[in-house]
Parts: sequence; structure tokens; C-alpha cells
Amino acid sequence: MDTSVKVVDGVHWVGVRHPDLKVFDDLFPTRNGTTYNSYLVQGAEKTALIDTVKEPFAEEFFSKVGEHVDPAKIDIVVVNHTEPDHSGAVAQVIEKNPNVQIYCSKAAENFLKQLLNRSFNAVIVSDGDEVDLGGKTLRFILAPYLHWPDTIFTYLVEEQLLFPCDAFGAHYCPDKLFDDEINEFYTDFHFYFDCIVRPFKDKVRDALKKCEGLPIRMVCPSHGPIRRSSGQFAIESYARWCAAPSNDGKPKALLAVLSSHGNTRDMAKVIETELFAQGLDVTTFALSDMRDDDYRDALEQADVLLIGSPTIQRDAPPQVWHALALISSVTPKSRLGAVFGSFGWSGEAVKMIEQRLTGLKYKLVADGITFRFTPTTENMDTCRKFAEQVAHTVLCEE
Repeated sequence: MDTSVKVVDGVHWVGVRHPDLKVFDDLFPTRNGTTYNSYLVQGAEKTALIDTVKEPFAEEFFSKVGEHVDPAKIDIVVVNHTEPDHSGAVAQVIEKNPNVQIYCSKAAENFLKQLLNRSFNAVIVSDGDEVDLGGKTLRFILAPYLHWPDTIFTYLVEEQLLFPCDAFGAHYCPDKLFDDEINEFYTDFHFYFDCIVRPFKDKVRDALKKCEGLPIRMVCPSHGPIRRSSGQFAIESYARWCAAPSNDGKPKALLAVLSSHGNTRDMAKVIETELFAQGLDVTTFALSDMRDDDYRDALEQADVLLIGSPTIQRDAPPQVWHALALISSVTPKSRLGAVFGSFGWSGEAVKMIEQRLTGLKYKLVADGITFRFTPTTENMDTCRKFAEQVAHTVLCEE
């Protein structure tokens, strides 16, 4: 069993390692395991925990805390984020000390009520609120949707330590705790961002603005190594990855097309040509062989998304549903959309895709069009009018 690790005077890592974790939350592969980082901050008057650990690791966690203080004498638990890998031992802290104060956001209080199913002593924090532990001051920064609505950052003023919970973290479990003691882990760092944080790029920009001007000596995330030497690199990486989409140049249309027998593809060519003629830049993806990252990048730059699909077995093909699923993994620049396609036996796909887009909060800028087998000359004229209507709506939105 590991022991606690000193971060600076009065601050210790009391988290746990999970090196054999293969899939996080049954969703994301973790090639190098993970850690559940918790931090004990001891002032002259009060002691605080910043986050806890996943419940199955509570015994090891309390053993580390006990190296420095009786867990029953913890005064404050800061819940930066209520996901169970961070809040899993909060209930046991409350059992040990029913009077412990739980500092958290309003959203976190609501979530904890349903996670714990018991009363607790909540202190709701706002931007800039502080608590003095006696020579150590914790300041709170609201950072909603990084990556849950409840998230806050905690900043230790005197030591210039930022505790940002999931932001700037990585699923990576090395033998040592600090970044300057281990091998480079950029791939795991970027993969973590891509899976967890990328859908909330606009919220990252908001949080980074709140941190501007803060002297940051270390970044102490809730997963992976403490960034003792590369905290600014992590912050600058997020700033670069989350830069706002450019508004320079023409509006951009993204065509995502699957065509089993070429008919939907022929429709797409007519639509693409008309969109160009109307003044839009057009990027077209063949969904049968696209790279997910290229498509997601295009979603983040597109002013309108058009999906072309056949109907196969009374449904849209799996590649189309996959392209739709990827929308939730990014922050689209715009949520304007339209759908077209062809069919042979039946034509349900276009309506199904429209329903999914509206469920994803897209506004349909033209009624979907679908034609049976080979489109006629009249059908292609309809495609041109469809594209003209799409372009007109997009240009009016600019």
C-alpha cells in the first residue's frame, strides 16, 4: 500500500492508484490505468480535504489521511465535482464527522443529495469565495461543465496551487507522482481531453478566463500526475485545443454522405455545387471511410451540417448513426442542419435522422428530401432548390 506524498508544506496527496484499470466508466480505454487524487490541506486552524476517492479504495484513502490527522477531525471537504470517482468516500467522512462542512457548488449540493441520500452540512460557494484554514486560504472558481454542471476549481492562494479536478488531468498511473519524475505522457493527456473535456470547449474558454492572472506554481488534477514543472504547458494546451472557431471567410457547410449505390452521392454533388454557387465553402465526407477526428474538427468549424443517407433495412446505416453520435463529443460551431437521401424499398432514414438532429438541438433549415432509386432531372432541380434554401438560411444567420 502506498503512503501519502508531500506536495508542499501542509499539503499532501492522499489519493490512490488504480494501475490495472482497463476501461474507465465502462466507456474509455485506459492503457496505463489511472489515479484518484485527493489532497489534504492543513492550516493552523482547520484541515480540508480536496475531493476524495472512489468508494472501493476508501480504506487505503483513510489510511493515508490518518498519517497526518484523525479522519474524524477533518473540518472541510471540498467537492470539486460529484462524480463517484471523486466523491465516493464523502459519505464515510460524514459518518466519521457528522459536522464536517461540505464546500461545493449549488449543482453539486443537489447531486450529492441524491448520491448520498442523507443530510449533510453544505456550504455553497460562488466565484471568488474563500475560506481561511489558518495561514492557508482556499479560493473557489466556478467551472461548470468541466465536465459536469457541478464542477469548481479550488486555488490555494499562499502556495499558488490549482486543484482543477478533471481539467488538465490524465488517466495515467506511474510509479511516481510528479510529472518531472516520470516519462512523458502527452498521448494519455490528449486522449483524456479528447474523451472527457472536448465536448465543452466553450466552457474551457470561460474557465481559463477566470484563471487569467493567477500565479500557478503547480496544477494538481484529480487524475494522473501532479504537474509540478508543466502546469503552464497543460493550461496552454487546453487554450490551444479550445480556441474559438474562426469567423473569417465564407460560411462553411459540412456534407456527410453515405451512398450504397451512388444515388445519394449524385444528389450530394448537385447540392454541393449549388452551395458553392450560393457563396458557401463546402467540405464533404464519405462516411464509409472518414477519420473521426477529421470529421469532428469539421463539425467544430461548420455553419451547417447536411447529412445524406440511403435507407437500408428500413433504417439509416450504422455509419450514419456513428456520425450523429460524434456530435455529442464536440462543441459544434452551429446547430443548423438538413437531411437528404435516396431509397429503394422504403424511405424512413431521412425522417429518422431529422428526429435525431432535432434531439441534438439542431434547427432544420430545410425540409428533408428523399427520392426513390435513380433521381430524375426534376428531382435534381429539387436538390438545387434544397441547397439554395439551406444557403439562404445560413447566410441570413451570419
